[in-house]
Amino acid sequence: MKRALLALVLGTTALPAFAEEVNIYSHRQPELIQPLMDAFTAETGITTNVAFVDKGMVERLVAEGDRSPADLVLTVDIARLTQIVDAGVTQAVQSDVLDANIPAEFRDANDQWFGLTARARIVYASKDRVADGEVTTYEDLADPKWKGRICTRSGTNDYNVALLSAYIAHHGAEAAKTWAEGLKANLARKPDGGDRDQVKAIWAGECDISLGNTYYMGQMLDPGTEGLGRQRAHRLPDLRGRGHPHERFGRGDDQIRPEQGCGAEADGMAVLGCGAEDLCRNQP
Repeated sequence: MKRALLALVLGTTALPAFAEEVNIYSHRQPELIQPLMDAFTAETGITTNVAFVDKGMVERLVAEGDRSPADLVLTVDIARLTQIVDAGVTQAVQSDVLDANIPAEFRDANDQWFGLTARARIVYASKDRVADGEVTTYEDLADPKWKGRICTRSGTNDYNVALLSAYIAHHGAEAAKTWAEGLKANLARKPDGGDRDQVKAIWAGECDISLGNTYYMGQMLDPGTEGLGRQRAHRLPDLRGRGHPHERFGRGDDQIRPEQGCGAEADGMAVLGCGAEDLCRNQP
């Protein structure tokens, strides 16, 4: 695989001629990314081996050092991606293919990681009890009028930590603290469960609005959920005209096996060896 890795560093598109397989460490469950893996194998002939690493990704990569079998690391948010890059187990990849397909704002300035997809944290609202236009910004969630009407998962959850981080970035730590306290005071119940559980609580009349990621809406529109999503409205609030924060899923580059050349690790995905350029090719 050494020739394939060196070829990726040089930006060549001839990887399939050398690489026979790509080993992937993933924060995403294998079944969720299998369609992407299947499409990649069908196009390139390269086999993908996915190891689901839910916890301890950084520690594992550091411990394995240059003995790591990983070529690629996929993460689920920018925080985990940054941790891996900061651990010093990635290296830069210069690729015309990646640069052409991924806008500059969705990749690391030093080419350590590349974002692949994004998600937004939105507000789900009861169609019966919340009027259109009542919730237009994240700041609105701290308004006392929502006291006893908001449901959300734990504030220590990665998704909510990311939202709070965006608030700090736009308004500062002190304002973010005040906002978080106001939001907490408006909770209808103690945080419990995941994002879909909060929407179920709206349906049950326990609260009127909740926070959740965008893709849950699609899942809840599935007939198997009894049309739960159709009974709720969803709002895409912003930070008072500054847009809505979103998390990216991407890739970056790893020097786990420096003798082989390249790798990547990102806000969603990190490459530790080879195949990154072709895995990302033609992806939106």
